[in-house]
Amino acid sequence: MAKIIRYLFPYVAHHCGKRALTTRFMRGFISITSGYTLEPFDAASPYFDEVIRIYREAFGGEENAIRAFIARYANTLPDWRGYVALTGAHVAGMGFGTRSLPGQWWHDRVAVEIGADHPALQDAWVLVDLAVRSAYRNRGIGAALLETLLASQPCPRALLSTEVANAGARRLYERNGWRYLHPGLVFTPGQQPFVVMGCAINSGE
Repeated sequence: MAKIIRYLFPYVAHHCGKRALTTRFMRGFISITSGYTLEPFDAASPYFDEVIRIYREAFGGEENAIRAFIARYANTLPDWRGYVALTGAHVAGMGFGTRSLPGQWWHDRVAVEIGADHPALQDAWVLVDLAVRSAYRNRGIGAALLETLLASQPCPRALLSTEVANAGARRLYERNGWRYLHPGLVFTPGQQPFVVMGCAINSGE
């Protein structure tokens, strides 16, 4: 049934526009067809502790630092959107992002490489992180989280970065129409290079 979501979502987005993919429609459809639901989260959410665990499983890091990092995004940055995927009582995946603005570390690092006036950086929303637990992968959960986040955010463009070596994530984004803006940006010395990608959001207008 996950394949149904993978192909229906782009179809609906193309013919009706991203904004027509309402949160209520998507959560209801996903629940009926795949046995999991999507719910919003923030730093006060009962799912927040599980979000921290999923982040650590996917990316590593110290718990308190991750908690402070995500809470800062949720509480202080504009146009926060966060969703978890639930399978019964279990949190299977999560994703979140905010508006990308000059003065933010990630935005400024990308601007140095592709130019501050690059169209992709204008009025854009950045997908900060998206992760699905290994036991729940290949069920369409990542694609559903991505579609829901993009449909709920207000900007006409979206951005992200993911490790060059993460072939699975890159395939997900490529399938969903993301294009490469940078082939391998090292954000921090000693860190793996990251591709930077962008996509235009069909508003349906």
